[in-house]
Amino acid sequence: MTSASVEFLINHVLIGLSRSFLQYVAESRPWVDETARKIEEQVKVLAARQRQDVAELADLLIDREWAVDFGSFPTEYTNLHFISLSTLFDWLNHGQSVIADSLTEAVTVLRESGDAAAVDRIEAIRHRQNDLAGALKELQQELNRSAASA
Repeated sequence: MTSASVEFLINHVLIGLSRSFLQYVAESRPWVDETARKIEEQVKVLAARQRQDVAELADLLIDREWAVDFGSFPTEYTNLHFISLSTLFDWLNHGQSVIADSLTEAVTVLRESGDAAAVDRIEAIRHRQNDLAGALKELQQELNRSAASA
């Protein structure tokens, strides 16, 4: 695998993170009732954590003198702009699943290429994104509990 192919792959992973559904939700402000405001704030915190991983990948690419492409949000997200936070959680969980698959595939390809620095970086991000996915599921359960008690 050529160096350019490695950087292209890393940039592809960066786009997946920077234009994830979690990032879209953080920017689009879904409808949230008063009982779920705390959960909305926690979703924003998780989105900020994900942006830190985007920054880490961008730094890696900049260090390698690669022109970073942050991509654009998929157009299908615009159909989900005016729905409640509780409805969004299935989409958020699916989005994190797609990210997990992409990161796992990238680690495999980068191992084969022999780029240990990129493998270490993506592997660390993969672990953090898996933790983030778990936190999203916990928030969904918390939201469901608060809705049931309301």
